[in-house]
Amino acid sequence: MQFSPGTVSTAQADDIKQLLTYLQSDEPIAQQTGVKGLSALIDTRPDLAQLIDAKATAPALCRQLSSTKEAQIAAASTLTALAREGHDNQLAIANAGALPLLKEQISGQDILIQTSAVTALGHLAADSQPIASWLGGTGTTYQIQQLLQSSEPDLQLAAIDAIDNIARSDLQVRAMICNEQTLSVLAQLLQAPSTDIQHAAAAALANIALTSRDEVNLTMIRCGAANALVQKLDPTQEAICHQATRALCNLSGDNDDCDEAISNTSAVQALSAVFKSRNHRIVSAAGKALGNLALYSVANQAKIAGEGMVDECLRVLSHPAPPHTMEAACRLLHVLLTDSSQVHLQVLQGNGTASLLKCLSSASIGVRHAAAGALSHLVYPKNMPGWRENNDLMNEHGVMLKFQHELAGLRARTESAHGDMMVDQLNGIGLNEGDNKGVSAAAEESEGSGSGLESDQENESLTGMEDDFEGMHV
Repeated sequence: MQFSPGTVSTAQADDIKQLLTYLQSDEPIAQQTGVKGLSALIDTRPDLAQLIDAKATAPALCRQLSSTKEAQIAAASTLTALAREGHDNQLAIANAGALPLLKEQISGQDILIQTSAVTALGHLAADSQPIASWLGGTGTTYQIQQLLQSSEPDLQLAAIDAIDNIARSDLQVRAMICNEQTLSVLAQLLQAPSTDIQHAAAAALANIALTSRDEVNLTMIRCGAANALVQKLDPTQEAICHQATRALCNLSGDNDDCDEAISNTSAVQALSAVFKSRNHRIVSAAGKALGNLALYSVANQAKIAGEGMVDECLRVLSHPAPPHTMEAACRLLHVLLTDSSQVHLQVLQGNGTASLLKCLSSASIGVRHAAAGALSHLVYPKNMPGWRENNDLMNEHGVMLKFQHELAGLRARTESAHGDMMVDQLNGIGLNEGDNKGVSAAAEESEGSGSGLESDQENESLTGMEDDFEGMHV
């Protein structure tokens, strides 16, 4: 048995030793005292589960799954705590014979026993393909699916969480469990009276959409999930809103039919309102979802820009924010800049170039990549109509000189492969009139001779980074 000095008191460690001794005794009363004591202790300090050897303890806990009602619930609760500690514990518990006993419990009529058993099975299957496969092959997943429609909120909640864990663990079982009936019920549960159930249903849909693609996600769309999720985009309900935003983000960006269905709802308006909430936790997911929808169509780009999202992105970039939020804002700007001269002008006039340049020095490679993509659209190559007027406007803002100095040290400041890629994306900036002397001089000063931009790059057209950006998921 391993103890964690400094985090567990001697008294607590002694309590666990004594309770384990009771659990493994030959006296039924002592066994029940041991399992109930362990459950109560771990309920108050979940980290104490790491002190218990699952392989040695699981057989005794499994015996208590056939004991009194209180002992059964305590045993299932303790098995849940041990399962949370990782794959080795999950397999040790399964090898001790827990799975068929827990399956039998969920077939009973006692709600508390059913709830504790479903909870234990869900955690045993989490990230465990063999256990998820066993649950699918024995019909246990079907039993859990039926419990989604229970009239007992706690049992419903346990069933949602179990399905979430099982679906993420095994591809074959996911295809079986994520059928139209299950996904329809999850979508309906977004309107449940309990906010806990709404949150769990939204999280399950988000996680299923993240690990699935095409058929499962299309089924989710056909079940009305898109409209139901959009209705949950209320920033005042942060936890539910976050999971609903994640779900829409994960449903979008990979399949045109999904993107079209989401676009046909009020998702753009609702996600834009979420982005404006200034809550970084939900702003990031909303920005990524909007970026996915913007990639789908020019019409979506126009709608998103019309919701004031250019100014909102610039606001995010001008204030301290977590990297994932900065990346989402840069990426959304990049997509909105692709086909809109109006957005282009709005970014220039809003001093967005300076903010994007700062992002090139971010510690996050994702932020630098997204900022480089946006910057690559701020200079028109020679073959585009209006390139001279546009670049004259940029010169009026002093943008070209800033680009020149930033480019000079970009390759040296970033990881070599990714830095080279970003330089390739930006290598036409300031060179559209065939004069790269300013950049070359700055490059020689910062990096030494021979490491600046080569002269044969001077007329290379910039096309942005559309091919490098695919749907983003959270």
